Amino acid sequence: MECHQLFDSAEETVAFPGTDEETVLVTALLASLSQGLLYLDAGGTVRIINRTAESMLQVSRAAVIGKRIDMLPLRSSLYKVFSDRCRNGSVELSCNGKVFAVRSTMLESVQRSAYGEVIELQDITAEKRERRQREEFVAMMTHDLKSPLTVMMGYIQALKHDIIGSVDGTLHFSIEELDRSSHKLLVMIDDMLDAFRLEVGLLQVNREPCDIRSILQGCCRDFAREARAHGVELTYAIDPEIPLLRADGKQLARVFSNLTGNAIKFTAHGGTVSLAASVRDGYIQVAIQDTGIGIPPQELGKIFHKYYRANGASGFKGTGLGLTISKAIVEAHCGSIGVDSVEGSGSRFTVTLPLESVPVS
Repeated sequence: MECHQLFDSAEETVAFPGTDEETVLVTALLASLSQGLLYLDAGGTVRIINRTAESMLQVSRAAVIGKRIDMLPLRSSLYKVFSDRCRNGSVELSCNGKVFAVRSTMLESVQRSAYGEVIELQDITAEKRERRQREEFVAMMTHDLKSPLTVMMGYIQALKHDIIGSVDGTLHFSIEELDRSSHKLLVMIDDMLDAFRLEVGLLQVNREPCDIRSILQGCCRDFAREARAHGVELTYAIDPEIPLLRADGKQLARVFSNLTGNAIKFTAHGGTVSLAASVRDGYIQVAIQDTGIGIPPQELGKIFHKYYRANGASGFKGTGLGLTISKAIVEAHCGSIGVDSVEGSGSRFTVTLPLESVPVS
C-alpha cells in the first residue's frame, strides 16, 4: 500500500493512505465528525475543510480550498478563525450568531519541519446559553434568599444590642439561638452559591496582606461557645512567628471555620478538639485534630467530593459541600488539604499553604 509518511520517527510513524479507496474512507470519516476540522499547509493554504466546518462557518469547499489566508475576505467568519491565535489553548469565537471553541495544533516532524496546522471547531452555543441561564437563576435565588435573611439578622442584632441586658434567661437564650441559626443558614446559602461557582469556574481568590494568626485566633474564639455547648474541650497553639501572607483572608477563614466546626460537630461530649499552626520548610501548616467518630478507610478518598457524606455523618446536619469548597479554596492558594483518620478514634485535617510573606505597612 502506498503511504505518504508524515512523521519519520523510528518509534512512531503516522502515514496518510494513498489508495483511492482509503482516500474515500478518510474523507467519509472527516465528514462524519461532529467537530469542525480545517487543515492549512505550511504555506497557509486551505487544504481540508469538513462538512461540519462548512456548516458552522457558512462557507463552501469550492470557495476556500486552495486559497491562502490573505486571500479570504477580512470580514468572513473563516478569516476570523484563521487569524485568531489559539495554539496555547481553546479560545471562544462568536460567528454568525453562534459561539465556537477554537483550537489549533501545528503538525511537525521530528526535525521540526512544518507540515501545517489543524484547526478544530466545537459549537458551544447551547452550553453557553445554559450556563448563562444557570448563573441568572443562582443570582436570583441567592438574592431572594439572602434579602429576608439579612433583614432578620439585622433585627436580631438590634435586639441583642438594645434589650439583652434586661431580659430573662429564656428570652436571652432564644435571641442567641436565633442569632446562631441565622448565621448557619447564611453559611448554607453561601455554600450552595460557591458550589455553583466551582462548577462553572467562577470561584475567585482576592489576594491581599492577610494575618493568618488573627484569623485562626478569631476562629477559635468564635467556636469556644459552641464547643462548651457540646461539652467538647477546644484548645489551640498558634506559632507567633507566622508572617503575613498575600492571600484571601475571608476565604481562608471560611476553610478553618468549616474544619473546626466539623471537628466539634462530630466529637462526642467529653472529647477534645485541638488546632495547631506552625511554619515548616517554607510552608504554613494548620492541623485540626479531634477525638470524634472518625472516617472509615474506604470513605477517606470520597469526603472531598461534592455532596458526599460519610455513613457515620448521616445523623448530623450539613450540605455536604463544606469540604469540597474548602479544598478548592486551599488549592486556589497553591496549597493542599489532607486527612488522616481512624474510625471511632477521630480525624486530623491538615492544611498546608506556601509561605509568601509580605512587608508590614
